[in-house]
Amino acid sequence: MIMKIGRALHKRAKGEKGFTLIELIVVIAVLGVLTTLVIPRVIGVKEDAETAIDDANEKIIRNALERYYAKEGEYPSDTEGLSVLEEDYLDKDYSTEWNYSRNTDKKGYSLTKN
Repeated sequence: MIMKIGRALHKRAKGEKGFTLIELIVVIAVLGVLTTLVIPRVIGVKEDAETAIDDANEKIIRNALERYYAKEGEYPSDTEGLSVLEEDYLDKDYSTEWNYSRNTDKKGYSLTKN
């Protein structure tokens, strides 16, 4: 009985082209399983990349600040900020993305992401 139903579902008229309903359901089920496996791995990729970029930029800025300090003997003032580093030490002005402030002793600074 089951074999007859299976044959009836897969039977096609002469010259009829296309997929059977069973074939389409199987393909959709396989795509659903693949989607449930792939999506959780892809979701966090953008956030991880942004974090890695922020970490790298922070290291670059800190390095530029240390090179400025080695040359000038003090860190840039709060009014100069990070923009003074753009000419000689950085490829762009990070002052819109990062908050910089020099300590009152002029021998330290704080750097935070906006």
